[in-house]
Amino acid sequence: MDPMLILDLVIMVMERLSFVDFYRARCVSSVWYSASKSCRMRQANPWLVLFPADVLHLPLESIDDSCKLFDPIDNKSYTVRDLGSDILRTSCLASYNSWFLMLDRKTRFYLLNMLTRERIHLPSLDSMESTEGKKFKFKRNFDSSFTVTTFHYKDNVTLLSTCYGIGAAVLWVDERNKDYFVVWAFDRSLAYHKKGDDGWRVFRSSTNQSCVDMVFIESKLYVLIEDGSITSFDFSCGDSPMEFASFTPSPECCDFEHLAVTLSGQVLAISSEERHSYDIYKMDPKSSKWSIIKSLGDEALLLDQRITVPAKDGVLKNCLYCSYNDQFRRDDDYNLREDDNGICVVNQTNNEVQLFNHLTASSPLPFKDARWFIPTFGGK
Repeated sequence: MDPMLILDLVIMVMERLSFVDFYRARCVSSVWYSASKSCRMRQANPWLVLFPADVLHLPLESIDDSCKLFDPIDNKSYTVRDLGSDILRTSCLASYNSWFLMLDRKTRFYLLNMLTRERIHLPSLDSMESTEGKKFKFKRNFDSSFTVTTFHYKDNVTLLSTCYGIGAAVLWVDERNKDYFVVWAFDRSLAYHKKGDDGWRVFRSSTNQSCVDMVFIESKLYVLIEDGSITSFDFSCGDSPMEFASFTPSPECCDFEHLAVTLSGQVLAISSEERHSYDIYKMDPKSSKWSIIKSLGDEALLLDQRITVPAKDGVLKNCLYCSYNDQFRRDDDYNLREDDNGICVVNQTNNEVQLFNHLTASSPLPFKDARWFIPTFGGK
């Protein structure tokens, strides 16, 4: 048979496969792998990952060190096994596509690809120092809480020892070359690390206020602080970030809780006065004033990843994909329950809410966290 005809037939078959089956089929042979590069694949739709809870009363042999994945389009569940027993006492702080920023019980950060199980270990927190000549010593307390001792490293004088929680975190990963950028907030400081750096660096904004949320796009970090304003930093100017803009919300705006960024690069601010009800604001770049928007257009918002995605191939138009509030993620004793109604898709057009309670109800073991993410296998 004509080799080109074989290749065309394989492409036709692969383009009809589900997301998971497509990536499995790439491993069949060199012909199938070559055919996969010519396929017009559908957009990857949002999936859910559920992280296992640490249940102390269960015997060791009953502890499951796996995560549950759920594809709502195909209505299929998958299990990622052998993630290590530390996954039970490890917190997920942020995600980017299939990559997750994890913090284990020994106060070690690492990046985890949930589909390939690849890990990238980040530097020890002992390597952290600020632009003000201070060093920090961290001792883990709970899921995402530390006792932080601050001192001048030159004369070893202790300045302060206080308990802080991680207020927010953001992750960016280049799928092809594994470049990455990580930022997380504690107290009124921001710690960041990027591929190639020796350790962590710490800086503060000129407002000297605590971070509520943040989003990162094209070397720029947008930080929502406690007074409701947004401060911007540019990381493309050298070793230290440059603060270049600050935006103050209009008096009529509600308290912002989250930031997000659209496909076009526009920054959004989100508030929620009641459960399953969200107000989305955009800023006029000319007047720097915020105004509420009624529709996301042909996009959907993944609140966990702080991004919008095209509303096609099963992704619901003008919807918010939501999971649990950050307050639950910081609570060691909190487990997801059937009646929480936290995992959902909220339609902004008609206020309809699609729930996914069955995912926790059908499991014999409890989960401590759930997040929406975009599945990828190392490249677009």
